[in-house]
Amino acid sequence: MNIKEITSKKLFKEYEVQIPYAEVDDSINNKINEITPTISLPGFRKGKAPFNIVKKKYENNILSEVIQKIVQDKTKKLLDDKNLKTYRQPKVEIKKYQKNEPVEIGIKIDLEPEINVFPFNKIELTKYSIQLDKQTINDNYKSFLGSQKTYKKVDSNRAIKNTDRVFVNIVTKDSSVPDFLKSQQNLPIVTDSDYQVLPDISKKLISKKVKSGDKIKLLFNLNDVLKEKNKTEVEFEIEVLFLEENIEFNIDADFLRKNNFKDEKDLQDKLKKNLIKQYDEYLVQLEKKELMDMLDKKNNFDIPEGIFDEEFQSIWHRLEHAKRDKQLDVDDKDLTEDQLRTRYKKIALRRVKLAILMQHIANNEKIEVSEKELTEGMLNYASQYPGQEKQIIDYFKQNPSSIDSIKGPIFENKIINHILSKIKQTKKNITVKEFKKLQENSFTYNKED
Repeated sequence: MNIKEITSKKLFKEYEVQIPYAEVDDSINNKINEITPTISLPGFRKGKAPFNIVKKKYENNILSEVIQKIVQDKTKKLLDDKNLKTYRQPKVEIKKYQKNEPVEIGIKIDLEPEINVFPFNKIELTKYSIQLDKQTINDNYKSFLGSQKTYKKVDSNRAIKNTDRVFVNIVTKDSSVPDFLKSQQNLPIVTDSDYQVLPDISKKLISKKVKSGDKIKLLFNLNDVLKEKNKTEVEFEIEVLFLEENIEFNIDADFLRKNNFKDEKDLQDKLKKNLIKQYDEYLVQLEKKELMDMLDKKNNFDIPEGIFDEEFQSIWHRLEHAKRDKQLDVDDKDLTEDQLRTRYKKIALRRVKLAILMQHIANNEKIEVSEKELTEGMLNYASQYPGQEKQIIDYFKQNPSSIDSIKGPIFENKIINHILSKIKQTKKNITVKEFKKLQENSFTYNKED
């Protein structure tokens, strides 16, 4: 085997390896000898067919398996001979395969960084709690009243309009769409809601001026739903069952009774508790951001270049699509391409660094996601889609890779909570105004950074 080093960096190695075809042929012959006793060919007793005949018939069938085994063995030998400690599975590519010529493979290797975690007990952060003023509480109550919507069926045969609620049946024949989304009956769609079961379905229905009883076909871009970069659009058949129009909402005894409120004060008290809980969740995100900033600042180690390059290219690919579709974030629109590259290289570096650090901490502290926690996570996710829980759980079972979207956040939160339990935290009460300032300072991008 001939080895040529293509790239050599501190934490990244790239090699080109040539394997004499004789080795491949020997492996093919060994595999043919292994399977011959099980082979039955016309004119020969089982296992008695001549070697050359068996090889001619089955060589192509076993070639992929043989090549894969040789590549695995050669990669392992390379790592052992060079005494390389990998951070992740090497990326191997067969660059050239032609019968009776050396097989050429490329091997890219990310090496494990040396990490000395900054002591948790030397990290100091602030634990915030919110103080709600009367104005904030009153504004929240008014916002609740404004968000409540009551509907009545539209008797006339008018076209749909914004603020309506429309009930539809949707179905697609596209097999790539998850079962829980593939077909839905009597589905309510609130046209002026931020949540849309299919991207921009309300806008599409309004632009088509649909009426009760209409049946139309519409295309939807489901890339984000299907997690398929190459997927373009999916056609759905939409049947409009009936329309409902929004009417003015008033708190009355019937509303209070149906929603289990004793009186209007009980409603106000529960809204206040929910608002405090909401702010507490915001504060958790703020604390997480400050912790990540501190971990980033206090821990310095080399990053495997291969992983960094992949992360940046992934980000840049999405950014180019956003530019093409004119969907750049507001704070990106005024930046030059060089400024964008500088910004997103910093972001890619931070993401990779923190991901490596978090995994290192998890390994050191033996933090794992249990089967019970994973099951609870899937059930919690499924509960967000009432009536479709079974279909969603079945989808997870049939597509194990999709479970990572549930496992990842659970794993990250366990690591973060573990770190927070070991650092020093000073408690501090803040006002809503102070919170908003903190939030702005923590999450707003500065061009000069």
